[in-house]
Amino acid sequence: MDIICLNGEFLTLESARVPATDGGLLRGEGVFETLRVESGQALFAAEHFARLSRGVRLLEIPWLLDKEHLLELCEQVVDANGLHDARLRITLTRGAVRSQPMTSSEGEPTLTITATALDERIDDARATGWRVVTAPSVRNERSSLSSVKSTSYLESILARRYATRNGFDEALLLNTQGFLAEASMANVFIVREGEVFTPRIQDGALPGVMRGHILNMCGEANIEAHEAPVAMEDLYSATEVFLTNAIIQVMPVVQAGERMVGDGLPGEITEALFESHRRGVERVVNITREG
Repeated sequence: MDIICLNGEFLTLESARVPATDGGLLRGEGVFETLRVESGQALFAAEHFARLSRGVRLLEIPWLLDKEHLLELCEQVVDANGLHDARLRITLTRGAVRSQPMTSSEGEPTLTITATALDERIDDARATGWRVVTAPSVRNERSSLSSVKSTSYLESILARRYATRNGFDEALLLNTQGFLAEASMANVFIVREGEVFTPRIQDGALPGVMRGHILNMCGEANIEAHEAPVAMEDLYSATEVFLTNAIIQVMPVVQAGERMVGDGLPGEITEALFESHRRGVERVVNITREG
């Protein structure tokens, strides 16, 4: 049975309702976070909650984050669906709005939390890697929304559909200057001469939680890591390319367009970072179990 949490109430998916005048529906006013849950533990919850709070402030949605209560609701949703490992999504939208003025609200924001099983095909794909293609759409790096995980997500959805329609796994988005911004649903990293590079936030990259985690891990492993403009020529000449987000974690890229990345196999630094990440996750999960 699919159970969701809607404004603190636990309801079946079929019975849950939001106002037809919700600003998220009418105007795309909302933010969301997607978390990976393992053994009932929401990974990097503090970092996801912090980004959610920043997005709420930017969109001027009147909502105060109660971290402990939100985490409790998340855990209850996972448990209510009989899951131990899950894809957890937190969505906060404006709530019921008046037609004028645009900033006016009639009620409280709408908080929706859902949990679904993790897609096992992701782990299977990691062994062979993903194939990516450049989307025809462009990311406006100068927009204040480029750093927000907004429910106004159509640009990324269309880019991803373009990729899958053409036989690829993911789409890359360039910014208005022609530099790489990110993938449709992930951050992008390249490896050149043993050093790691990823597009800057000001280049249109979302400040991904896994992105920040990978940069920290590079520092701990004495791997030179840089936030810098990345041109497509840099990507094509890279020995390794990988994508990161909360769900896929670290996904090797073995082909970009018609070009093979490196030797066409997941690279050593990519695999080392993934294994290091997994050791950290296991420590967190084991501590939780023992606690």
